[in-house]
Amino acid sequence: MASSTSGNIKSTMENFGHEAKDKAASTMDKAKEAGASVMDKASDMASNVAQNTRKMAENLGDRAESAVHAVGSGIRSAGETIRGSNLGGVGSRVAEAFDTTGSYLERGLGNIGEDFTTMVRRNPVPALLCAAAIGFLFARATTRS
Repeated sequence: MASSTSGNIKSTMENFGHEAKDKAASTMDKAKEAGASVMDKASDMASNVAQNTRKMAENLGDRAESAVHAVGSGIRSAGETIRGSNLGGVGSRVAEAFDTTGSYLERGLGNIGEDFTTMVRRNPVPALLCAAAIGFLFARATTRS
């Protein structure tokens, strides 16, 4: 009888071990699924944030472009007004300067950026000196009380 009882105990323990192993595997599978679900949701949220940020930046860029174009148009209009008045040679030169500036601004920020980049590439030392001077002035302005 002792051997039958010990056999039953051994069998019960083996069954308990198998059940524990099955439950642990099932729990592990559920944890993996939950982790994958969380990762998918986090990835989707990050993608949405990036997409919304990109749209906002594009919108802001479009607004800035539109504002620069409007300023350029206004300057050109002022030049035409000055040209129409009787101010003589000075008025003509001012009108021409306004016309040129207005046309330049109407071309847009992209072209202005390209022109700036070209100027810096052609004149790196003066550009570096200007940047240093601007940095110095900015530092003085922000550290003064």
